[in-house]
Amino acid sequence: MGVSSAVLAIDISCFAQDSEMTVTARTAEETVIEGYADADNTCAPVELPRLLLMKSPEHGVVCYRIEDFEVVGDSGSDRACIGRWVRGISIFYLARPGYSGPDSLRYEAITDRRRDRVAVRVRVLPGFGNDSDAAGPSDSEREPAMSLGPVPACVGPVS
Repeated sequence: MGVSSAVLAIDISCFAQDSEMTVTARTAEETVIEGYADADNTCAPVELPRLLLMKSPEHGVVCYRIEDFEVVGDSGSDRACIGRWVRGISIFYLARPGYSGPDSLRYEAITDRRRDRVAVRVRVLPGFGNDSDAAGPSDSEREPAMSLGPVPACVGPVS
């Protein structure tokens, strides 16, 4: 499993109230949807958001990882954290093997101070390896959709 894109840099405190985004993914490769970090003026993490899946993807899975981000922008006035690393959370999408085509999901990122609703359209392209030639499961063998509610932690490291 490869990583289609990686989040290494982030603007802290950059939650959007309601947003829509389009992400391009490849079959069998984890793709970062979004990263969230919020820090105080000493660059210590304030609060990681809780992630709730409101509409599950039909052709893949969503999970999160807690990671370190390099701050490239700061909505605060002191800008003391720019260039420093802070702890945050990334949300990932992974298409089921053999699937290519459209998918979508909705989630909420919730802290004590805000609730952000995010709608994601995913365009899944065939993978580069043998997986792109694999047939997708028939409707009778299809895995059930993810349950709504808390987004699960990702299993295994990003490779």
